[in-house]
Amino acid sequence: MFIGLILISFSAVAVASEKLQTEITEEDLQIINKLVQIAQKNSYQVRKAKHAMGFNSFVDIVSIELSPSQSRTRYKTPDFPSERQQSFYVNLTIDPIKIFTAIDKIPVMKASLRETKQQTRLKVVKQYFAYLQARQANAVAVYQMQKFQRHGRIASNVSLGSSHLLDNANYIVFATNALNKNTQEKLALEELAKVVGLSSQEMIQILNK
Repeated sequence: MFIGLILISFSAVAVASEKLQTEITEEDLQIINKLVQIAQKNSYQVRKAKHAMGFNSFVDIVSIELSPSQSRTRYKTPDFPSERQQSFYVNLTIDPIKIFTAIDKIPVMKASLRETKQQTRLKVVKQYFAYLQARQANAVAVYQMQKFQRHGRIASNVSLGSSHLLDNANYIVFATNALNKNTQEKLALEELAKVVGLSSQEMIQILNK
């Protein structure tokens, strides 16, 4: 049973081609741009920088004060001698010095937003490249394991049982390497999803389109 599971797990992974990726393709760049847009939209730092450039930057410039007041109106008729009325006064104050200060800060805030977006893009690019490398390393490891099995180097051990399979040093090397590369690819995918702000399933859907 143990041997059957091992053979099925590795044979289920198909290596479409022995040709390896040697450069970043146009398709990779399109995926990167899409991931960057999503990451910048989900980034707290980018949203914070945008908020600083909006209405929030002018909050201290204008102050509004609401003051209640009361007045009494006297009538000459005995049935309605007087009437009390309540109203509110709005006092609007604008600080011209703070206006110029806020305007002077706009280029700085724009530069901060641009830098934040660039940092977000750099994180996405680095992690996407790390994922590409991990994915290719995993494909190579799977191919090597499949080739090892096809050549029948463990066929005699399989027929003798799982206890003898573990005595094959070559099998242990190939199987351990395949597992390590597979886990590294999964971790790279999780890291990429984290940087972009998506779940791993959502990331897989984007990468597979």
